[in-house]
Amino acid sequence: MYRILNYIFSFILIYLFILEANNEDHLHIFLGLLLSVLVAYIAFFGNWISLDATKAVVIFGTIIFGLGGWSLAVAVLMFFITSNLLTRWNRVQREKYSGKKYRKSGNSKRRDGYQIWANGFWIALFCILWYITGSEALMVASFTALATATADTWATEVGTVRPGKTVKINTLQPVRPGSDGGVSVKGTIASALGALLISGIIFTTDTVSPFFLFIIVFQFGFIGSIIDSYLGALITDNRIRLKAPSDFSGNSLMFSNSFVNWASTGTSALIALIITNLII
Repeated sequence: MYRILNYIFSFILIYLFILEANNEDHLHIFLGLLLSVLVAYIAFFGNWISLDATKAVVIFGTIIFGLGGWSLAVAVLMFFITSNLLTRWNRVQREKYSGKKYRKSGNSKRRDGYQIWANGFWIALFCILWYITGSEALMVASFTALATATADTWATEVGTVRPGKTVKINTLQPVRPGSDGGVSVKGTIASALGALLISGIIFTTDTVSPFFLFIIVFQFGFIGSIIDSYLGALITDNRIRLKAPSDFSGNSLMFSNSFVNWASTGTSALIALIITNLII
């Protein structure tokens, strides 16, 4: 499936480059391609993504760098860098407090193409539509999807390290830290800070109402992470396990989590899009 997304987004990018972009846009897209290749292979050699995922990163990055402008590009880089650093911090802290070494094997900690598009699909889609139409509401939707992905990642990585009391979001029953649908005070605060980081970058964009858009992105980015937890709880309660494709690097549980990430980023972004259109 993610290879199909690679082809679709590549085709759209080529179409826009040939038929829609002006000379300045051509330069931005070309620079975006170069920067994305650089980022993809740094991420690969840093053990952050699989070799196959470099294709998705290059396509996604070219769309963001080339069509979305520097503000969205910086926001994506902030998400990518902080999420991977927090993943490593999480592992170090768990080793410290558990007293045992967690063995890394193969690509266990690398993100594959499915995981790249699970978080990046809606960001890229709304970025393309924003480029075509110039609508600020679509810019807000793209930033909100990114804020949701960041908030969820920060909540997971920070919230599973000595989190204190963790409860299931829909029943408030105590659960093991890291369980689907589990929330804690520590993780919730981290989620809000992740959404705040991304929403703050709105002030660097060329918009006439940055504070209002900041509130929208922050609010629905944070709400998106709550939606993510709730969907995870519902899937667990109903014992739903999506069958992972043969080329997925993880198991069925991880694939279900990727689907939840895709659904929550899309839901929060669509709500932000509707609200922004109604108010602006």
